[in-house]
Amino acid sequence: MAGRYPQVAEDQDKIVQFPGTENKEMSDDEARDIAIKSRPRGMSKAEQKVWETDIPEYVKISRFKPHFIRFYKEYCAVIARMEENRAFLDKHEWKYTTVGRNGVQHKTRPEASQYNDDWRKLNSLLNQIGGSPATDQRFNNLQPGLFDDIY
Repeated sequence: MAGRYPQVAEDQDKIVQFPGTENKEMSDDEARDIAIKSRPRGMSKAEQKVWETDIPEYVKISRFKPHFIRFYKEYCAVIARMEENRAFLDKHEWKYTTVGRNGVQHKTRPEASQYNDDWRKLNSLLNQIGGSPATDQRFNNLQPGLFDDIY
């Protein structure tokens, strides 16, 4: 290369590569092992199922840190509750009808309101961890942080 000393140009170890070119991809098994070992106690079976399917993907893209375990536990609880409410609502309908002194009234089930509230919580959680396509762009690895990652 023009402008470089010949011995430096020949030795590729002295050239600092751009961080985005490094291949640090973790295997699915490694990510699953880290997620399983980090799973907190006291989770229901439905929450554990969400943990085992979703959290390894966050481990692979370096968004899962040990000090965020409570946050991810809440994420799993919200998704499990949403799935349970959705199954109930699909089986029993989202609305019901009552007849009273004011005549016929069509009302939304309380589970539908809970589902909507959980959707807002999930949307907030996803925004904080970059779990949606729109927020994923904020979490690129082209400019690394000041500290080394544990995993």
